[in-house]
Formats: sequence, structure tokens, C-alpha cells
Amino acid sequence: MSTPDQPQSRICRKCSVQSSSNGDFCPSCGTAYVRRSRRPPRKAVIVSLVTLVLVAGVGTGVAVKRHNDAAERDRVAAAEARAEQQSAEDEAQAEADAQEAADDTERSLRRRLVRALEKEVTKDAKEKVDDGLLDGPIKSSQCTAMGGGSTDDLTSLTGTFECLAVNKENDDGTLSGYRYSGTAEWATGSITWRLGG
Repeated sequence: MSTPDQPQSRICRKCSVQSSSNGDFCPSCGTAYVRRSRRPPRKAVIVSLVTLVLVAGVGTGVAVKRHNDAAERDRVAAAEARAEQQSAEDEAQAEADAQEAADDTERSLRRRLVRALEKEVTKDAKEKVDDGLLDGPIKSSQCTAMGGGSTDDLTSLTGTFECLAVNKENDDGTLSGYRYSGTAEWATGSITWRLGG
């Protein structure tokens, strides 16, 4: 065991000479007994750091690009879905508008057919007055839908009507006259009528 005052026995790692020396170098070849850690040059450290920063930046850039690309795909898909939904809604609205227009046209045609029935009832009643079968004068006729089949019920194929050939306006605002029954075939546009119920 050596003391601090005694030289230590050492073996040179380069020339393998054993010596007792307090020095840090081999007396034979001058090689240092203790290896010094070699620090990398400052420039290499800076280059390594810059490389790490660049790699991290590229990695972050790639991640951000992927995120942005995914977000853009999601935005485009959402916009396409909204456009498809809007197109379907527009198409449904156009169909509904077209159906409403067709229904309005049908109602208008049916109202005209009822007016034609009223004219024919008036004409028939006037002819019967001329023949002496009814008392006149016949002023007008009014037809009212009975038991369905009104001009607004587009599901019905036939309308049945109770018509009044008016020959008197009462003081209380009511009308008196002769009762007719009438039928309108909506699909063919034909009408029939007869005196009585």
C-alpha cells in the first residue's frame, strides 16, 4: 500500500514499462497515465446541435403538414357533404314546388268545372221556367260539395254537389229556389245534373 509521499507503481498503457512515479506521464515514453477525455471540437458540437434542430424542425414540419393535410381533407369532405345535402334539399324543394304548382292547377280546373256545373244548372232551370215546370225568374245557381269530393280534396275522383237554382232572395239574406244534384268527374272533366235530390 502506498502512502501519499511514496510514489505509486504504474504500468504504462503504451510501452508497458512499470515505474514508480508521482508524475502523470510515463518516464520512458511520455504517455499520460490518465486518459483525458477528449472533448469534441466546438464546431462539431454546434453542427450536431444545428443538425438536431433541423431534424426536429423537419419532423415538426412533416407533422404539421400531415395535420394540415388531414384537416384540409376533412374540410373538403365536410364541404362536399354539405353541398350534397343542399343539392338534395334543393331537389326536394323543387319537387315540392312542382307538386304544389300542379295541385294549384288541378284545384283551379276543378273550380272552373264547378262554375260550369252552376251555369248548366241555371240554364236547365231557366229552360224549365220557359216550359212552365218551374217558377222564375232564375237568378243564379250555387253548388256546394257534399260528403267529400270538394275541389280541394285532390284524392277524390268524383265530386258530388247539392245545387240551388235561385229564384228568390229572402229578407233575412237566405236564398230560395229549386234543388238540383250534380256530379263532376274530375279526371274526364265531365259534369251531370238533375232536378231534385
